Amino acid sequence: MSQRGQLPRLHCYGCGRAARVIVRWLHERAGLAVGQVCNRSLASAAKAVEFIGAGQPVEHLTADVSGDWLLLGLPDGELAAAALGLACRMPGQAELAFHLSGSTPAAVLEPLGVPIASVHPARAFADPALALAAMPGTWCVGEGRARPLARLQPVFERAGGQWLEIDANGKAAYHAATVAASNYLVTLTEMARGLATAAGLPGAESADLLISLQRASLESLAIANPARVLTGPIERGDHVAVERLLTAAERHGHGPLFSALGLATLTLARRARGAKDSDQALQDLLTSRSD
Repeated sequence: MSQRGQLPRLHCYGCGRAARVIVRWLHERAGLAVGQVCNRSLASAAKAVEFIGAGQPVEHLTADVSGDWLLLGLPDGELAAAALGLACRMPGQAELAFHLSGSTPAAVLEPLGVPIASVHPARAFADPALALAAMPGTWCVGEGRARPLARLQPVFERAGGQWLEIDANGKAAYHAATVAASNYLVTLTEMARGLATAAGLPGAESADLLISLQRASLESLAIANPARVLTGPIERGDHVAVERLLTAAERHGHGPLFSALGLATLTLARRARGAKDSDQALQDLLTSRSD
């Protein structure tokens, strides 16, 4: 149980991949004590505790949470029901409660009747061990009431995170930005590797070739805006090359995605270098093959 000036005890209700990384990170790097870790089953809670290295696995919160912090590490679609259910049976009144969703507002936790917030760490959690190692320097985007955010910020910063706050009205657009930057990059990489394999290139070498190309683009994007970084046949207005590439993409099942990305790239190219005589023909080609 926390007191003024002391670090709180952190309980976790729903401890999947993201939540267990955050709990361990805050425990190891910021010194938060870990209380109860609640999951769908005692076995899954025990696995989470094993990864965290602290805490008590439980199926239901039973410890007095008065003055403590409560993290709801649940999928977006389960947060509202969980908040309603916990409001009726939560033992004690937590100092604050927060969730990790990038798009759902903190207000979904209002039934708990305690100060509420959300903190979205801009990090991929597919592999918890890799995510944990990458957490230092991670941007953590807070949203919610001023008081809990003021309590959470120094703890996340002490753990090594970078802090940013956002209004609830902007969360969906923010999360869409992170999905486009991260999840869609994975999808594009899968498409690129599939096309490289279809070209007859060996898997390991072609993967390295493409990652090297992506890394160079990301390094350029770190110091310049996308319009200045863009290169390639669409930027040059090369209709013949684009048609050849589109035909290859279609042959291997990637036509609609390749065409849709081509249209978006053409819009960016026009903004970067102005219109070219070949642009309308390119647009017509990409539009006709985008279905």
